Amino acid sequence: MKKHLVSSFVLFAFLVIGMAGAGMVSAAEQFPAKTIEIWIGYGAGGSTDVPARALAEATSQIIGQPVVAVNMPGGGSAVMLGQLKSKKPDGYTLGILSSGGLLSAHLRKVPYHPVNDFDAIMQYSVYSYAIAVKAESPLNNINDLVAYAKANPGKFKYSTAGVGTPQHLAMMMLEEAANVKMIHIPFGSGNEAVTAVLGGHVDATAQTSEWKPQVEAGRLKLIANMMDKRMESYPNVPTLKESGYDISTPSIIAIIAPKGIPAETKKILHDAFYKATQDQRFRNSLKQFDIPLVYRNTADTEKYINEFWTNTEAMCKKVIQKK
Repeated sequence: MKKHLVSSFVLFAFLVIGMAGAGMVSAAEQFPAKTIEIWIGYGAGGSTDVPARALAEATSQIIGQPVVAVNMPGGGSAVMLGQLKSKKPDGYTLGILSSGGLLSAHLRKVPYHPVNDFDAIMQYSVYSYAIAVKAESPLNNINDLVAYAKANPGKFKYSTAGVGTPQHLAMMMLEEAANVKMIHIPFGSGNEAVTAVLGGHVDATAQTSEWKPQVEAGRLKLIANMMDKRMESYPNVPTLKESGYDISTPSIIAIIAPKGIPAETKKILHDAFYKATQDQRFRNSLKQFDIPLVYRNTADTEKYINEFWTNTEAMCKKVIQKK
């Protein structure tokens, strides 16, 4: 009888352990079980915000839980990244790593390390950069801008979406290359930077393609492309390199998570976001700002972030030393 009781107890124990184990597996398979937030380090309505929101909405339908975009502007996305770093790496809080978020860490002290403090999920795009002025401005090309800045030292003002953004770095490099002094006016978003030039508060904006609607409406004109190649939509706008300045803006738009996210969670997120890139509303949001779909998987995104970080360090230090 005693032997039978012992056997029954052992069998019961195995059943309990088995059920507990099955429960743990089930819990692990349930990710995501609640809302996922994806933080955007810039204000609403810009070339980072609009596509990220469209991607989040499409991913919600795929992953079975709300994916909510949250704007946290400031410091070229440095404010957002500093807070994201300390969040629990459980997949429920993600962020958009922009070019500015990487470069900020080279140009000034920030509360995060863009390589050591985050895990990559996926890259999905890059920015388009250009310098725009009011349509009635006498400046028609980059040489006009440089000539004006030289004739009016310390008076030429330009706007960007924040300190440490790639376009800010490119303008600093232009100052060095052309031996001119300009005044940088940073804003919390690209839309604000564009509004500033429309309102006559600055002479130009060096910005991602938030300028496009105003260029299409005839209120602004592009005088220089800040990338390696001419834009398909604006083939008549020369690059800075074509104009004699060896300058272009490095670029990335990627989804990241706090360091230490579980591999299986990372894969679930990657697969859902990748599938969401096929959504037509998302693709239309990219076209709205003339930015291309540039996909890299998790491993390739991590590699590219490391290369971006390494390759821009010397360039940033050189510019800082010149200041």
